[in-house]
Amino acid sequence: MKPSGRENERTSLHGASRRQAKAMAARTILWMDLRTTLSEPDLCSSLPKSYSAQRVRQLRELLPAVQSRCPWAVCFEYDVPDDSGLEALAEVKRHHPALPIVMLTERHAKTLANWAFRRCVWDYVVKPVSVRYLCRCLTSIDKAAPPAERPGRQVLTAAGPMPSLSGTSLSVPSLSGTSLAGKPYQRTTLAPAVSYVAANYPEKLRLATAASLCDLSPFQFSRNFKKENGFTFRDFVVRVRIQRAAELMRQSAVSVTEAAFVVGFNDLSYFARMFRRQLGVSPSHYRNEKEERSEVRSAPWSDPRQLPLFPPEE
Repeated sequence: MKPSGRENERTSLHGASRRQAKAMAARTILWMDLRTTLSEPDLCSSLPKSYSAQRVRQLRELLPAVQSRCPWAVCFEYDVPDDSGLEALAEVKRHHPALPIVMLTERHAKTLANWAFRRCVWDYVVKPVSVRYLCRCLTSIDKAAPPAERPGRQVLTAAGPMPSLSGTSLSVPSLSGTSLAGKPYQRTTLAPAVSYVAANYPEKLRLATAASLCDLSPFQFSRNFKKENGFTFRDFVVRVRIQRAAELMRQSAVSVTEAAFVVGFNDLSYFARMFRRQLGVSPSHYRNEKEERSEVRSAPWSDPRQLPLFPPEE
């Protein structure tokens, strides 16, 4: 007997509900709360219902909870990280290398950020931070590799949004199964170098340091980076800095000179040449015309969000 239209509709709704329930289940977040000073409401309890945050406060419960609840991601929240709390994060990563981990901390230091990225955390976030920003961080996991496309938790690594010196969040591209040039990505090679740039782009960056983070010699690192991406590590650093400068000028009232120095350039003429090469317009033109972006968008890569940090292989 042919089902009626109402039965078809009911079946469709049930199917949609099951799919929605599956998606919701895939977004269970295990929240390791390691704060020494508790306050309410907090980030964990303020997350929207699209995330099911399950709080854990005892370190001895962490690994069993990860094993039994199969979370979509784990958030480690600290005020001042201590050795036992950091070791717990590292241990989860050792046992579950494909599990995305977001690290939230009130205390920030370059050494702490480097430690986190060496362990391939998904995102390193300095508090205070809004719930909306945290949701953007979590959304970046989906954008990189939706749960439906991650059977068995395929290996994922990324450098998510990093806080700038001014407190403004600036996003960096994620790595999820592909290399910078769109080829199959080997997470053991370049991810620490990309994270190093994301965390330290305003400062002087050394190729030797990036190579050491990847457990490669400078020669091997340079050869592998150029081979995998089609451009050099130095070119990548310049691309990141130009994108950040464009974002600063688009989102705030900083001058061209201020933007150049904030992101790590100390030569304005070189900054202007690189900016024009990447965005197709001079930085002063971009800055002056930011409210009339329709004129600037006719230039190639005029929107900094479209800057080809990771261009496809030609």
